[in-house]
Amino acid sequence: MKAIKSFCIILLIMVMLCFTGCWDYRELDNLSMVSGFAIDKGKQGNKYHLTFELLNLSENKSVSELLESDGDTIFDAVRNVSAKTQKKLFFSDCKIIVINKDIASEGVVPLLDWALRDAELRITMNPIISKEKTAGEVLRPKPVTDTLQALEISKALQLDSFQLSKIPDVKLYQAVDMLGEEGISLILPVIKVTDSQDGKVTELNGTAVFKKDKLVGYLDPDETKFFMFLKNRINNGLFLTNLDSKDKNITLEILGSQTKITPILSNGNVTMQINIKTKVTLAENQTNKDYLTQDGFETLEKNAEAEIRTGILDLIAKVQKEYNSDIFGFGAAIHRDKPDWWKKNKSNWNELFPSLKCTVSIEMEIKNAGTAQTIIKVGD
Repeated sequence: MKAIKSFCIILLIMVMLCFTGCWDYRELDNLSMVSGFAIDKGKQGNKYHLTFELLNLSENKSVSELLESDGDTIFDAVRNVSAKTQKKLFFSDCKIIVINKDIASEGVVPLLDWALRDAELRITMNPIISKEKTAGEVLRPKPVTDTLQALEISKALQLDSFQLSKIPDVKLYQAVDMLGEEGISLILPVIKVTDSQDGKVTELNGTAVFKKDKLVGYLDPDETKFFMFLKNRINNGLFLTNLDSKDKNITLEILGSQTKITPILSNGNVTMQINIKTKVTLAENQTNKDYLTQDGFETLEKNAEAEIRTGILDLIAKVQKEYNSDIFGFGAAIHRDKPDWWKKNKSNWNELFPSLKCTVSIEMEIKNAGTAQTIIKVGD
């Protein structure tokens, strides 16, 4: 009986020890939660200047504050923050890394290396290129809908992919994959600061184009839209077109889109065949014509198909001529479907890509015209 009692006491002590707390538990009062940070060229002889947006939980309310630091490496600048605050920076909820455009033109690999290695940072965070003179400027405007500017930017990226499809939502791990994959070049979202009635606000602004890991140029939001069609990244969004007018007067809401890229090999040469099937609804008609007939739908479909085809071909030609960077992944498609040809020619891809021939086939289907069964008519 005494032995059983002793065993129960020992078992109870062991159970109590198991529930004393988490092994890696840390007091929030000793941490500064980082929502995002920006990387610029360093000051006072240092290589990098970092701006951190922090969540301040003091005084029973959440407020955003900025903290700046310099260092010879990214991690060095992070650790040097301890000279300005007694709290340790905590990165597990960090949403974005904003990168200075001038540093990006020198190469982003050194800037992403620490973020990929550190256990606290998530590989789902977004690297973003700033079009401003400094990347830190992006974190300074007061957020419109959130407490934290970085959180607002992160949500805007996610929302765009479902409502507009004009900005690529690229995660850290996806950026690293693009850098390491054969036959495809890196792209990242772009952000800038604009004026509004209430002061400065941030605005997502197209796509940054890279050659290897160096920034070489940009696509504007409209060009990015055609890029998203080509890359099969259209989830939802709108496509604006025009009939009998210089202005866009027809709005088509995209219900879904599928793109297939096929390399066609003939006489030792490769042509990229791009086939796109898109379903839309007629969401808005600002013309005085009734297109709610079979012929009307076909007219709208052919007009939109022609615009998308022209937009994609113009985009390909621009990227080939100005950037010579295979952001479309044509090389990767050849590597996948024609491995023998790719093995033989991949070393010359920089010379072959600018003159690569592409054909684009668009098939659009208007499913309906919303709830309206006729156009709005004005009486006498």
